[in-house]
Amino acid sequence: MTKKKELRGSAAELARLLMVTDRRIRQLVEMQVITREAEGDFILPSAIGEYYIFKFKADESIDFMTEKALHEKIKREMSEIELAQLKGEMHAAEDVELVISNMLTKFRSQLLGVANKFAAVLEGKKAHEINQIITEELTSILSELSNYSPELFDKKHGK
Repeated sequence: MTKKKELRGSAAELARLLMVTDRRIRQLVEMQVITREAEGDFILPSAIGEYYIFKFKADESIDFMTEKALHEKIKREMSEIELAQLKGEMHAAEDVELVISNMLTKFRSQLLGVANKFAAVLEGKKAHEINQIITEELTSILSELSNYSPELFDKKHGK
């Protein structure tokens, strides 16, 4: 029986065959992924095999089906959120912030304007008349604040 001659090569030859750098070959040797012979060279078929076993080895700590299920759950939740937004049942945080900010700014302006608006009108009035006029005005301002409308969040109207 004839003994086959082993194909041996240097780190540079192995790197060229695997299309990686010489440095990567040294890293793989240090990680004990690829076996270097005592003489310093590599048995090329064995080294190539070791490299591809390492490269394509499945990580058993990751269960593909569990990951796929988690991914599908996230996609479903995102679709549900998008649908709720389309139905007007849910609004983006930045839209809510804009609408509330606009409402509160208007409310503040109206409250601060009450004194100027009624200063001359209330002069000489009795306490119960002043109370009634101010109460009516504040009730009107507060009722405006309570008038929620989904159109406030509509991108065409709200922004």
